[in-house]
Amino acid sequence: MKQSMVPEKIFSDSNYYHYMVQYEGNIEDEVSKMPGYYATIINDNYAIISISGDLKVDIGDIRLTTVVYVKPTEMYTLQDVSPIEASGARFLQLNLPLSLNGKGVNVAVIDSGIDYLSDEFMTAAGETRVECIWDQTIISNEKDNDISVPFGTVYRKEKVNDAIKAYREGKSPYDIVPSRDQIGHGTNMSGIIGATGKNPELKGIVPECDFVVVKLMIDAAYQAQFDVKVPVFNLTSIFSALQFLYEYALKSRKPMIVYFPLGTNLGSHKGNGILEEYIESITSSSGIVLVTGAGNQRDAGGHTSGTISQVDTPIAIELEVSPEQKHLIIDIWTELPNVMTIDIVSPSGENTGIIPSIINSTRNYTFVFEKTSIKVNYYFPEESTGDELIRIRFYSLQPGIWLLRLRAKYILSGVYNAWLPQRGITVGNTKFSSSDPYGTVTNPGTSSYVVTAAAYNQNNNNVLNYSGVAFRDNLIDVIDVAAGGVNALTVAPSNKTAIVNGTSVSSAVVAGACVMLFQWGIVQGNDPYIYSQTVKAYLAKGTSRRSGDIYPNARWGYGILDIVKMFQNME
Repeated sequence: MKQSMVPEKIFSDSNYYHYMVQYEGNIEDEVSKMPGYYATIINDNYAIISISGDLKVDIGDIRLTTVVYVKPTEMYTLQDVSPIEASGARFLQLNLPLSLNGKGVNVAVIDSGIDYLSDEFMTAAGETRVECIWDQTIISNEKDNDISVPFGTVYRKEKVNDAIKAYREGKSPYDIVPSRDQIGHGTNMSGIIGATGKNPELKGIVPECDFVVVKLMIDAAYQAQFDVKVPVFNLTSIFSALQFLYEYALKSRKPMIVYFPLGTNLGSHKGNGILEEYIESITSSSGIVLVTGAGNQRDAGGHTSGTISQVDTPIAIELEVSPEQKHLIIDIWTELPNVMTIDIVSPSGENTGIIPSIINSTRNYTFVFEKTSIKVNYYFPEESTGDELIRIRFYSLQPGIWLLRLRAKYILSGVYNAWLPQRGITVGNTKFSSSDPYGTVTNPGTSSYVVTAAAYNQNNNNVLNYSGVAFRDNLIDVIDVAAGGVNALTVAPSNKTAIVNGTSVSSAVVAGACVMLFQWGIVQGNDPYIYSQTVKAYLAKGTSRRSGDIYPNARWGYGILDIVKMFQNME
């Protein structure tokens, strides 16, 4: 990654908005001639465009000859925080002929950081198992000649060990490595995957793996503009993290499992967005696989769907808005070659009229009685999918029932899907009145190149009502397996413990299983060339299944993860 001459604190400045773009040519040269614009190169195809809020430039106004595609903003949140016994992992940690503890495999954790002072992330000799921390939030003059990052600071293993030594001597470790996990999520999940087991109750699935940690930068501008109370992360910081990890994996020549406990409701949910395509490109190499959860959005009321059967006959999508919801984004998708338009009716009955579908422009409207303003963008085709996307942004949103009326200008299938952002960005009881629980796997879990884990209650083998579900008619290769996701005891910062739940927990369990596969196959030489599709096949063959269910299904994929059975079925 190459850094241009951007202001030092631009990515933590709430006055700057950041967009992922695909480019061709010398984008830095073009942008350098535009006051208030800055370009940060990620690789030869992708860059971040940062624009001062003072310019009041909307996404539809970005006109650069070197830019092929500007990605509509996607905001990611952490999946809420299995018991390991339910997966059978303890069996493989015993001193048996098949002893798999993660040795020789890197686990990359893209999250809120890690408490590197915890004994649970150290060897028996007291040295750190954290190979590297890229803290995107820390601005410093420290540079690593071997690892270039566009922002933040990289701390290698030697520095982390120096900080631990200082801590033991009663000095401040944070004078050496100032990275902290204030949220705790990254420490929690790292513990489930690979806690050493100094406290036997906290022992992770693969207690001898090594960690490569990326602490993500929170998007300050989005937090300020939309008044969001949970941490939100821009696609720009996530894309940068993946590029960093890909380059790190190639240089280290060690197999790497990338654990990604984040998701977004925005996007097509067909596995063909810009992030999913990029993940496909980096996981086409042997020895690097990304694992995520299905998300916790099934019961949130954030997805609705339907079919328009006649041209110019409106179909109403009813949106219930809570008083706490001040701003909101809604995405409506329909497959090529359907073409649809929209008009919006406020709770008081004021109507925008049909908003013209003009490509690459932003349509603005302000409701007189509600004082709510909206911006509408039509993308047809949306460049990364070829489908039509209608994005609606509400500001100073008033509570009540809003109607989004879709009309078809051209119909083939007439099928549409609409999503609200995930819980935390939607607040209170904001939801679609007629919601659809299918199609609630968060992106990028919809990619066929990502290992996606659902969560179940391992105490009674029951479905969890919040675990994301694939589309009813398109479920193959979406969810791979289910793992326990209820009441996991794990490591927390400052020598504490925590009990956590959700699909980030189940995906941590599955990530541990994937580490075992890499150790068995690549490190021990039993299958030296393991790709993402290979891992998905091994997982699918190593499942237990409830009687009465049909597999694969939209909830649990190929069944409940059974690590012992997975290795028993190798032959």
